[in-house]
Amino acid sequence: MPFEVFRRNQRVLIAVFGIMAMISFVLSDSLPRLLNAGNGGRDQEVAKLYGKSVYRSELNEMARQRSRANQFLNGLMPYMRDQFGSLKDRELVDALILEHEADRLGMTATPAVGREWLKTITQGRMNRDLFEMLYSRFSSEISQEQLLTDIANQVRIRKVRGLLGYPMVTPYDVYESYRDQTERVADKIVEVPVENFLTKVGEPSDAEIKTLYDQYKDVLPDPSRETPGFKVPRQVQVEFLSLDGNAKARGYRDKLTDAELQTYYENHKTEFKVPSELPDDLFADGASLTPPVLQPFSEVKGFLAPRLADEKAQTEINETFNRIRDEVLIPFADEYLSALDDQEDAKKQGAKVDVKFPDPLDLKAVAQKAGVNYEITPLLSRDEAERYGQISTAEVGTTRLSGGRKFSDEFTDPKISLYEPVELTDILGTRFLARKVKDEAPRVPPLDEVKSDVILAWKQSKARPLAEKAAEALAAQIKDKGGKIAEDKVDGYRVISIPPITRTQMGGMPSSPFEPTPQVETTIPEVPLAGDAFRDAYFGVKPGETDVAPNLPKTVYYVVALDRREPANFTQLYDPIKGEEFRFKMLTTEEAGRRQDDNWMAWLRKQAGLPADWVPADEAKKDLAANG
Repeated sequence: MPFEVFRRNQRVLIAVFGIMAMISFVLSDSLPRLLNAGNGGRDQEVAKLYGKSVYRSELNEMARQRSRANQFLNGLMPYMRDQFGSLKDRELVDALILEHEADRLGMTATPAVGREWLKTITQGRMNRDLFEMLYSRFSSEISQEQLLTDIANQVRIRKVRGLLGYPMVTPYDVYESYRDQTERVADKIVEVPVENFLTKVGEPSDAEIKTLYDQYKDVLPDPSRETPGFKVPRQVQVEFLSLDGNAKARGYRDKLTDAELQTYYENHKTEFKVPSELPDDLFADGASLTPPVLQPFSEVKGFLAPRLADEKAQTEINETFNRIRDEVLIPFADEYLSALDDQEDAKKQGAKVDVKFPDPLDLKAVAQKAGVNYEITPLLSRDEAERYGQISTAEVGTTRLSGGRKFSDEFTDPKISLYEPVELTDILGTRFLARKVKDEAPRVPPLDEVKSDVILAWKQSKARPLAEKAAEALAAQIKDKGGKIAEDKVDGYRVISIPPITRTQMGGMPSSPFEPTPQVETTIPEVPLAGDAFRDAYFGVKPGETDVAPNLPKTVYYVVALDRREPANFTQLYDPIKGEEFRFKMLTTEEAGRRQDDNWMAWLRKQAGLPADWVPADEAKKDLAANG
């Protein structure tokens, strides 16, 4: 429920929530049994496994069990987050499949198994006191024996998931991984755009237009796919105010006096304690005997200035945004939502709908008066919102890296009502106060509206073979001349010179401190949406040879010729001092294991009778909400 509605009806809602809390307390023991009692017309079927229906209650029970096991392990080892898996529908259904396989293999889940596993992972340090301390958070839910059984079941599920063990990794596999991160390839590529051949394919008939439209009218467009999509996705329009927190902090920092910094130091000096080997309470009855040793003002002065300046800047921004939100945005949103509620009530009662909505608010004028930046977006789909300017990287919250939802996720969510003010912050410290002013649901447009797009899609499908044929002819021509490209254009087509790049590079964060940093594919400059076919051609082309490959949507075919290759140094991999054999062996084993486990899980799903195109309910609902 939007928070404006809560503000208007908070007394009633608080009373309702209190009653609901009492009811849930009384029924807390009986509700799980009601849910687990079977279908009863209420328990939703989620999937079919081994010819039998799997209901939501079964998934809920697995979720509760996994949640308890994860929480217990997180309390024991905080750095091992959710080691037994997530609570998403897909993973829970997989857990039921793995549980079935564990039963078939005779792997038991008993308190004794759970107890022995805990002793093993703690190297014997698990004792009754430690267990009871961690168990205390579950004591009102289940017994100690049941908790140990939950842990044992999740352990055997994880063991079945990795039952195939470590994959076989050869020295060549390790070298390939090393080569992908160290060998640098510079190519010259010739662009052969499909659009150059559109005039050579004629015009589609009315019947062909209608057939193509009917085939893809319910499909959303995807820029990485060669087939079209004519459905209009959800589109939103957002207007927002912004203030550069870093710029304001710099302004304050230049004006800070020594007296201000000294006062700030005095108010925060306990934060600058010098670490000591002795405990703080060495003399428990005489605190004055162990006064803390503090870093002097002169040593921390350079650190204090940016910190105090940032606090002053954030205080100013908070005051500005709070005033605009409380005095302007929330009253307008309240009025709008009240009118919306009145409209819905009138419709339900069958009365004539004659509700007056508030006149549009000129937020730009408000921004000018307050001295803040103003912007309003065009209608944006989710993909467009993910790329729309600086705000696209901002997260909901008033601090950097708050962990809140990204701009696109927040404002394309249909549950976020119009005119609700939302604060966001990007990694650079820019603060945003935003609200959604339009939200157009996904829709299937009539043929007349997208006829030009349908005709273009038809022409592109006919022009692709012509572009591919022209690219192959050009590739043969370049190969006959030695496989080198020296010109800026070849037969009128643009030549792009790509600097030396590696196929992969280190990127992202490992899922645990004990795993190597994962490798990611290196972006190829000036080739948007480069798929596997193009990447294989780019990094695999040999001296004197040429290759032809398209981008993912097949809007451009590329002729690829090697410019130069900077090969990986084989001996450097095994250098006794600077060599990285161990890291690449770990990385290769990790990735090979992940592929092996995924293939194993896919086989188990097939054995369970789960269709390859099965979509979990939570994912289906999310897609439906976002795209209709």
